[in-house]
Amino acid sequence: MTDESVIIGGDKTILLKKAIAITLYRNGFDQLEISKILNLSQPMVSNYCSSKDKIPKEIFDLVEKISEKIKNGKNPYFNTCITFSKKELNGTFFIADKNEIINDENNKIVDNLTEAFLLLKGVYLSKLVPEVKINIAMSKENPKDSDDVAAFLNGLIVADEKITSYNGIRFGKSKHLSSLLLDLKKYFDINAIMNVAYFENFDRSNFKIGYLTKDFKLKEKGNQFDILLHKGDFGIEPCAYVLGKNAVDVANKILKIREEIKWNLKMRKSQRQ
Repeated sequence: MTDESVIIGGDKTILLKKAIAITLYRNGFDQLEISKILNLSQPMVSNYCSSKDKIPKEIFDLVEKISEKIKNGKNPYFNTCITFSKKELNGTFFIADKNEIINDENNKIVDNLTEAFLLLKGVYLSKLVPEVKINIAMSKENPKDSDDVAAFLNGLIVADEKITSYNGIRFGKSKHLSSLLLDLKKYFDINAIMNVAYFENFDRSNFKIGYLTKDFKLKEKGNQFDILLHKGDFGIEPCAYVLGKNAVDVANKILKIREEIKWNLKMRKSQRQ
Protein backbone atom coordinates (compact mmCIF):
# COMPACT_ATOMS: atom_id res chain seq x y z
CA MET A 1 0.00 0.00 0.00
CA THR A 2 1.36 3.41 -0.92
CA ASP A 3 2.25 5.74 1.94
CA GLU A 4 2.35 9.51 1.75
CA SER A 5 5.76 10.94 2.59
CA VAL A 6 7.38 14.35 2.76
CA ILE A 7 10.94 15.01 1.62
CA ILE A 8 12.84 18.12 2.72
CA GLY A 9 16.48 19.10 2.58
CA GLY A 10 18.62 17.62 5.35
CA ASP A 11 19.53 21.05 6.67
CA LYS A 12 15.85 21.74 7.38
CA THR A 13 15.13 18.52 9.32
CA ILE A 14 15.87 20.07 12.73
CA LEU A 15 13.75 23.11 11.86
CA LEU A 16 10.92 20.77 10.87
CA LYS A 17 11.08 18.91 14.22
CA LYS A 18 11.23 22.22 16.11
CA ALA A 19 8.15 23.44 14.24
CA ILE A 20 6.29 20.16 14.95
CA ALA A 21 7.17 20.38 18.66
CA ILE A 22 6.06 24.03 18.87
CA THR A 23 2.82 23.36 16.98
CA LEU A 24 1.86 20.29 19.05
CA TYR A 25 2.70 22.12 22.30
CA ARG A 26 0.44 25.01 21.26
CA ASN A 27 -2.29 22.43 20.52
CA GLY A 28 -2.27 21.00 24.04
CA PHE A 29 0.24 18.14 23.78
CA ASP A 30 2.53 17.91 26.80
CA GLN A 31 6.27 17.65 26.32
CA LEU A 32 6.39 13.98 27.33
CA GLU A 33 3.87 13.09 24.59
CA ILE A 34 5.84 15.13 22.06
CA SER A 35 9.11 13.44 23.05
CA LYS A 36 7.56 10.02 22.34
CA ILE A 37 6.08 11.16 19.01
CA LEU A 38 9.36 12.68 17.79
CA ASN A 39 11.60 10.10 19.48
CA LEU A 40 13.48 12.85 21.33
CA SER A 41 14.42 13.35 24.98
CA GLN A 42 12.07 15.56 27.00
CA PRO A 43 14.83 18.18 27.64
CA MET A 44 15.39 18.37 23.88
CA VAL A 45 11.65 18.91 23.32
CA SER A 46 11.71 21.65 25.97
CA ASN A 47 14.61 23.24 24.12
CA TYR A 48 12.77 23.03 20.81
CA CYS A 49 9.57 24.52 22.26
CA SER A 50 11.46 27.54 23.62
CA SER A 51 13.63 27.96 20.50
CA LYS A 52 13.95 31.47 19.09
CA ASP A 53 15.10 30.22 15.67
CA LYS A 54 13.38 31.83 12.72
CA ILE A 55 11.46 29.05 11.02
CA PRO A 56 10.37 29.66 7.40
CA LYS A 57 6.64 29.89 6.67
CA GLU A 58 6.78 26.96 4.22
CA ILE A 59 8.01 24.73 7.07
CA PHE A 60 5.08 25.74 9.29
CA ASP A 61 2.67 25.23 6.37
CA LEU A 62 4.02 21.69 6.04
CA VAL A 63 3.85 21.12 9.79
CA GLU A 64 0.18 22.11 9.86
CA LYS A 65 -0.60 19.13 7.64
CA ILE A 66 1.69 16.80 9.62
CA SER A 67 0.28 17.87 12.99
CA GLU A 68 -3.28 17.16 11.79
CA LYS A 69 -2.27 13.58 11.01
CA ILE A 70 -0.60 13.29 14.43
CA LYS A 71 -3.77 14.56 16.14
CA ASN A 72 -5.66 11.83 14.24
CA GLY A 73 -3.43 9.17 15.81
CA LYS A 74 -0.74 8.75 13.15
CA ASN A 75 2.91 8.84 14.22
CA PRO A 76 5.59 10.28 11.95
CA TYR A 77 8.75 8.36 11.10
CA PHE A 78 11.90 10.21 10.13
CA ASN A 79 14.22 8.60 7.59
CA THR A 80 17.22 9.82 5.66
CA CYS A 81 16.78 10.02 1.90
CA ILE A 82 20.10 9.73 0.07
CA THR A 83 20.13 10.74 -3.59
CA PHE A 84 22.76 11.38 -6.23
CA SER A 85 20.73 14.02 -7.97
CA LYS A 86 20.93 17.80 -7.67
CA LYS A 87 17.20 18.07 -8.26
CA GLU A 88 15.13 19.87 -5.63
CA LEU A 89 13.17 17.12 -3.87
CA ASN A 90 11.22 19.20 -1.37
CA GLY A 91 7.53 18.30 -1.33
CA THR A 92 5.04 15.46 -0.96
CA PHE A 93 5.75 12.07 -2.54
CA PHE A 94 4.42 8.53 -2.21
CA ILE A 95 6.37 5.46 -1.19
CA ALA A 96 5.12 2.34 -2.97
CA ASP A 97 5.91 -1.34 -2.82
CA LYS A 98 7.68 -2.62 -5.93
CA ASN A 99 4.55 -4.38 -7.18
CA GLU A 100 2.59 -1.11 -7.03
CA ILE A 101 4.85 0.75 -9.44
CA ILE A 102 2.91 1.36 -12.63
CA ASN A 103 5.09 0.16 -15.50
CA ASP A 104 3.71 -0.56 -18.97
CA GLU A 105 2.56 -4.11 -18.17
CA ASN A 106 0.96 -3.12 -14.86
CA ASN A 107 -0.78 -0.22 -16.56
CA LYS A 108 -2.25 -2.51 -19.25
CA ILE A 109 -3.58 -4.84 -16.53
CA VAL A 110 -5.20 -1.95 -14.66
CA ASP A 111 -6.75 -0.68 -17.91
CA ASN A 112 -8.04 -4.17 -18.76
CA LEU A 113 -9.61 -4.62 -15.33
CA THR A 114 -11.23 -1.20 -15.61
CA GLU A 115 -12.65 -2.09 -19.03
CA ALA A 116 -14.00 -5.37 -17.61
CA PHE A 117 -15.70 -3.44 -14.80
CA LEU A 118 -17.33 -1.07 -17.31
CA LEU A 119 -18.65 -4.05 -19.31
CA LEU A 120 -20.33 -5.46 -16.19
CA LYS A 121 -21.36 -2.22 -14.50
CA GLY A 122 -25.12 -1.95 -14.09
CA VAL A 123 -25.78 -5.42 -15.56
CA TYR A 124 -28.34 -7.44 -13.61
CA LEU A 125 -26.40 -10.57 -12.60
CA SER A 126 -29.16 -12.24 -10.58
CA LYS A 127 -28.13 -15.89 -10.04
CA LEU A 128 -24.42 -15.11 -10.44
CA VAL A 129 -23.95 -12.94 -7.35
CA PRO A 130 -22.26 -14.98 -4.57
CA GLU A 131 -22.70 -14.48 -0.84
CA VAL A 132 -18.99 -13.71 -0.54
CA LYS A 133 -17.23 -10.83 -2.28
CA ILE A 134 -17.17 -10.96 -6.06
CA ASN A 135 -13.89 -10.06 -7.73
CA ILE A 136 -11.75 -10.34 -10.86
CA ALA A 137 -8.02 -11.03 -10.70
CA MET A 138 -5.58 -10.66 -13.57
CA SER A 139 -1.91 -11.62 -13.64
CA LYS A 140 1.17 -10.61 -15.57
CA GLU A 141 2.19 -12.92 -18.39
CA ASN A 142 4.93 -14.53 -16.29
CA PRO A 143 3.99 -13.96 -12.65
CA LYS A 144 6.36 -14.94 -9.86
CA ASP A 145 3.91 -14.65 -6.98
CA SER A 146 0.67 -12.95 -5.86
CA ASP A 147 2.36 -9.54 -6.03
CA ASP A 148 2.18 -9.95 -9.82
CA VAL A 149 -1.63 -10.36 -9.71
CA ALA A 150 -4.00 -7.37 -9.62
CA ALA A 151 -7.60 -7.34 -8.42
CA PHE A 152 -10.26 -4.90 -7.25
CA LEU A 153 -9.49 -3.73 -3.71
CA ASN A 154 -11.99 -5.39 -1.31
CA GLY A 155 -13.88 -6.78 -4.30
CA LEU A 156 -16.45 -5.27 -6.66
CA ILE A 157 -19.29 -3.38 -5.00
CA VAL A 158 -22.72 -4.89 -5.67
CA ALA A 159 -26.14 -3.34 -5.04
CA ASP A 160 -29.49 -4.87 -6.06
CA GLU A 161 -27.58 -7.71 -7.78
CA LYS A 162 -25.75 -5.25 -10.02
CA ILE A 163 -22.06 -4.32 -9.97
CA THR A 164 -22.01 -0.60 -9.25
CA SER A 165 -18.45 0.50 -8.38
CA TYR A 166 -15.10 -0.41 -6.85
CA ASN A 167 -12.57 1.07 -4.43
CA GLY A 168 -9.44 0.84 -6.55
CA ILE A 169 -7.23 -1.76 -8.17
CA ARG A 170 -4.19 -3.16 -6.36
CA PHE A 171 -1.55 -5.79 -6.94
CA GLY A 172 -1.01 -8.51 -4.32
CA LYS A 173 -4.31 -8.03 -2.45
CA SER A 174 -6.79 -10.77 -3.45
CA LYS A 175 -4.99 -13.75 -1.89
CA HIS A 176 -7.52 -16.51 -2.67
CA LEU A 177 -8.15 -15.60 -6.31
CA SER A 178 -4.46 -14.84 -6.84
CA SER A 179 -3.25 -18.17 -5.50
CA LEU A 180 -5.92 -20.09 -7.44
CA LEU A 181 -5.09 -18.23 -10.66
CA LEU A 182 -1.36 -18.86 -10.23
CA ASP A 183 -2.01 -22.56 -9.66
CA LEU A 184 -4.33 -22.88 -12.66
CA LYS A 185 -1.84 -21.12 -14.95
CA LYS A 186 0.30 -24.25 -14.66
CA TYR A 187 -2.34 -26.10 -16.69
CA PHE A 188 -4.21 -23.46 -18.71
CA ASP A 189 -3.30 -20.57 -20.97
CA ILE A 190 -5.12 -18.00 -18.83
CA ASN A 191 -4.32 -14.69 -17.13
CA ALA A 192 -7.62 -13.86 -15.42
CA ILE A 193 -10.26 -15.34 -13.14
CA MET A 194 -13.57 -14.22 -11.62
CA ASN A 195 -15.62 -15.83 -8.85
CA VAL A 196 -19.40 -16.00 -9.15
CA ALA A 197 -22.17 -18.00 -7.51
CA TYR A 198 -22.35 -21.75 -8.15
CA PHE A 199 -24.68 -22.78 -10.98
CA GLU A 200 -25.71 -26.08 -12.54
CA ASN A 201 -24.50 -27.21 -15.97
CA PHE A 202 -26.17 -25.55 -18.92
CA ASP A 203 -28.44 -27.45 -21.29
CA ARG A 204 -26.98 -25.78 -24.38
CA SER A 205 -23.62 -24.41 -23.33
CA ASN A 206 -20.52 -24.15 -25.49
CA PHE A 207 -18.41 -23.54 -22.40
CA LYS A 208 -16.15 -26.29 -21.16
CA ILE A 209 -16.92 -26.90 -17.50
CA GLY A 210 -14.68 -28.68 -15.01
CA TYR A 211 -14.53 -29.18 -11.24
CA LEU A 212 -12.26 -28.36 -8.35
CA THR A 213 -11.64 -30.59 -5.34
CA LYS A 214 -12.52 -29.47 -1.82
CA ASP A 215 -9.01 -28.04 -1.42
CA PHE A 216 -9.31 -26.13 -4.73
CA LYS A 217 -7.20 -28.47 -6.83
CA LEU A 218 -8.04 -29.35 -10.43
CA LYS A 219 -9.94 -32.64 -10.66
CA GLU A 220 -9.30 -33.29 -14.34
CA LYS A 221 -6.01 -32.26 -15.91
CA GLY A 222 -5.22 -32.09 -19.59
CA ASN A 223 -8.36 -30.20 -20.63
CA GLN A 224 -8.81 -26.46 -21.20
CA PHE A 225 -11.82 -25.26 -19.20
CA ASP A 226 -13.76 -21.99 -19.30
CA ILE A 227 -15.48 -22.54 -15.97
CA LEU A 228 -14.48 -24.47 -12.86
CA LEU A 229 -17.08 -25.38 -10.25
CA HIS A 230 -16.40 -25.85 -6.55
CA LYS A 231 -19.24 -27.58 -4.70
CA GLY A 232 -18.28 -26.01 -1.39
CA ASP A 233 -17.47 -27.52 1.97
CA PHE A 234 -18.16 -26.87 5.64
CA GLY A 235 -18.09 -23.07 5.95
CA ILE A 236 -17.23 -22.63 2.26
CA GLU A 237 -19.89 -21.40 -0.15
CA PRO A 238 -20.27 -23.32 -3.44
CA CYS A 239 -18.68 -21.20 -6.14
CA ALA A 240 -17.94 -20.99 -9.85
CA TYR A 241 -14.72 -19.60 -11.31
CA VAL A 242 -14.74 -18.16 -14.81
CA LEU A 243 -11.37 -18.24 -16.58
CA GLY A 244 -10.07 -16.16 -19.46
CA LYS A 245 -7.05 -14.79 -21.29
CA ASN A 246 -7.64 -11.42 -19.60
CA ALA A 247 -10.23 -9.61 -17.48
CA VAL A 248 -12.24 -8.39 -20.49
CA ASP A 249 -12.42 -11.95 -21.85
CA VAL A 250 -13.75 -13.09 -18.45
CA ALA A 251 -16.32 -10.27 -18.37
CA ASN A 252 -17.59 -11.20 -21.84
CA LYS A 253 -17.96 -14.84 -20.72
CA ILE A 254 -19.94 -13.66 -17.69
CA LEU A 255 -22.35 -11.80 -19.99
CA LYS A 256 -22.82 -14.96 -22.10
CA ILE A 257 -23.30 -17.12 -19.00
CA ARG A 258 -25.92 -14.66 -17.78
CA GLU A 259 -27.85 -15.00 -21.05
CA GLU A 260 -27.64 -18.80 -20.95
CA ILE A 261 -28.95 -18.88 -17.38
CA LYS A 262 -31.87 -16.67 -18.44
CA TRP A 263 -32.56 -19.00 -21.42
CA ASN A 264 -32.46 -22.10 -19.19
CA LEU A 265 -34.84 -20.56 -16.67
CA LYS A 266 -37.22 -19.56 -19.48
CA MET A 267 -37.18 -23.05 -20.99
CA ARG A 268 -37.78 -24.76 -17.65
CA LYS A 269 -40.65 -22.41 -16.93
CA SER A 270 -42.26 -23.12 -20.31
CA GLN A 271 -41.86 -26.89 -19.77
CA ARG A 272 -43.71 -26.67 -16.46
CA GLN A 273 -46.63 -24.79 -17.98
